[in-house]
Amino acid sequence: MLLIYENSKMPLYIQLYNQIKSDISNGILEPGTRLKSSRAVSMDLNISRNTVDLAYQSLFAEGFIKSKPRIGYFVDENCELLNNCENDADNDNTLMPGNNLIYDFRCEKLLTSELPCALWNKLINRCFDDYRGDMAEQKSVFGDAELRTEIRKVVYKYRNVNCVPEQIIITPDIQFSIELICRILKSLDTGPNVAMEEPGLYKSRDTFKRNGLNIRSMGMDQHGASANTIQRDVIAAYITPSHQFPTGVVMSLPRRIEFANWAKRKGAYIIEDDCNCFFHHFTRPLPSVNSLAADKVFYIGGFSDLLFPCLSVSYLVVPEKFLDILHSWYDGRVPFVSFLMQKPLELFIKDGHLESHLRKMKKLQRVKCETLVNTLNNKFGETIRIIGFNSGLHLLVQAKWPIDEDELIRSAHQAGVGVYPTSNYWSGPKTDHEATVLLNYGGISVQDIPPAVDLLYKTWRGNRSGSI
Repeated sequence: MLLIYENSKMPLYIQLYNQIKSDISNGILEPGTRLKSSRAVSMDLNISRNTVDLAYQSLFAEGFIKSKPRIGYFVDENCELLNNCENDADNDNTLMPGNNLIYDFRCEKLLTSELPCALWNKLINRCFDDYRGDMAEQKSVFGDAELRTEIRKVVYKYRNVNCVPEQIIITPDIQFSIELICRILKSLDTGPNVAMEEPGLYKSRDTFKRNGLNIRSMGMDQHGASANTIQRDVIAAYITPSHQFPTGVVMSLPRRIEFANWAKRKGAYIIEDDCNCFFHHFTRPLPSVNSLAADKVFYIGGFSDLLFPCLSVSYLVVPEKFLDILHSWYDGRVPFVSFLMQKPLELFIKDGHLESHLRKMKKLQRVKCETLVNTLNNKFGETIRIIGFNSGLHLLVQAKWPIDEDELIRSAHQAGVGVYPTSNYWSGPKTDHEATVLLNYGGISVQDIPPAVDLLYKTWRGNRSGSI
């Protein structure tokens, strides 16, 4: 039953949109179900028909419903993939604000209207039509040979990673890749200590700890992490050079060379998490650390910031000397990733869709970044500091007035805007005591950025005009 609250601060069309989307996600409205006409809904709820049309158009733009001319709107049969994307992004309870947001700057979220949903559906159907025999065969545990070949071309073209397809392992996600690396490192019996950036990705930190490795923090500055701060008993260093999380720093070329030389000199290894490597808005991309010391680098990549976050396909490039031991451990097992996840991605890359989609997404995300930075500066002026916007899909906003992180987040959520903490990326006490929140713009439209910032300004600075 649809309900509208006239006294709510949330626009009526957003209320309607959220309820229908929730009914689709929860299975109350099943795929193929015809929605009531906008005229019928407007009469039932005593609201404008334009309001209903706006809600329907938003659902249509995001791929949850489809239109049949002169018949009406239906729940899209392919929206299950989109729902899974939403649910996967919602799994991190530490970042969930509630269900009453008008605008959401949440990580691991992309706009479905910007994703190739219809094309992906065609590729999946093509797998059933043209590759049915392949689905009946047991594939390599490490991934389909054709997909590994295509990924080899991608990493060489965009990141100068020179490897053979056999070095590439298709994994469900970054953390699975790290678990494989942990097992290899432990087999070397050279010590349990791994260096990590501070602050750094807490999911990766937890994965290392869960696999019996100890964390040693590395220092960070405007050039990225420094190998000169690594403690002597460390066997590997985990770095995110393309877009450090959460600071957004892009590691300088001298620092990358420093890490490569450290690994060669110490006989240690580098774990290069390069999953945020595609977006460089105001800087030129730098070569991967892998390209400087391939035999010392475990290289992790993926497509979650380009395609569906729920796609469950990442990849790990392993130094050749470890292939034999991996085969001895895993040969004969079922693939880490299902054929129906791998094959559409292979076809997407092979047919040239990845390249064209990447060009489109680079333009879109750069426009969003520029819009968000300019709007924040125009509204807040010198009362905030914007950090880490040169690459990736997020930036940090640091408040220059007396307030703590929890209050920034709470007041923003009450106003209907989702912003997120940075304190959870620190393993110890923060060295920077100014309240800082994270805004990811991958899952918000460029048109929604100005009104979202306007709401933030009203709730954060509405009663503080002129003061810092």
